[in-house]
Amino acid sequence: MHLKADMMGRRAPPHWPALDPGIRTIVRVLWENGVETVQSCQGRGRGRRRDGGEHAYAEPTVQFLGGPGAGPEALGIAMQHGLRVLELRRVWEMQDSEPTGPTWHMTFAL
Repeated sequence: MHLKADMMGRRAPPHWPALDPGIRTIVRVLWENGVETVQSCQGRGRGRRRDGGEHAYAEPTVQFLGGPGAGPEALGIAMQHGLRVLELRRVWEMQDSEPTGPTWHMTFAL
């Protein structure tokens, strides 16, 4: 999900009902504490999506942007709110044989 930016460069929060139910609370906690997610998915193990599509990740995952300190900061927020983080990683994805990114990916146990 790509989010539209306002005049100050901030992205609008997600349309909550459109999020996978298994990840909705996690995304809300992160947004309410300043982590602007760009994509999220509850994972394949939680059944098919309501719209009939496939899940983007195998496990519950939130993707967000930011510099080197953004990942540890988001991890701290998640842990302070009792979210069960399994992994935090910095990812460079390949598009047209070129590395793009990096973005942060945080996976969770539900």
